[in-house]
Amino acid sequence: MSTSTTAWPEGVIARYLTVGSATADVIDDTAPWRGGVSHHLRAACTGELCDWRGRDREYWFEADENPNGNDSFCHTLERLQVIAQAHAEKCRAMPRPTADSSNVSR
Repeated sequence: MSTSTTAWPEGVIARYLTVGSATADVIDDTAPWRGGVSHHLRAACTGELCDWRGRDREYWFEADENPNGNDSFCHTLERLQVIAQAHAEKCRAMPRPTADSSNVSR
């Protein structure tokens, strides 16, 4: 089994390797919002043609408020982690190949 040192995409806060070597990601899309911060929690699979998505939910916090102190936010995050891991355990979709000149047939 190989390990990857590739940086995770922005916003990915948890990542589970699927059977097909794609990933099921838990994502926090954070954006400024009226003097505070919006956190859009969601989950998605990176497998080619896999349309699995975890339920998403959006939260708004004041600039000085810690999201980890909000029970609903923490519960949603934990639930997304559980369902992303469950999806990863059974998904056989493979990731889309990336263009790599060293692997191109000539």
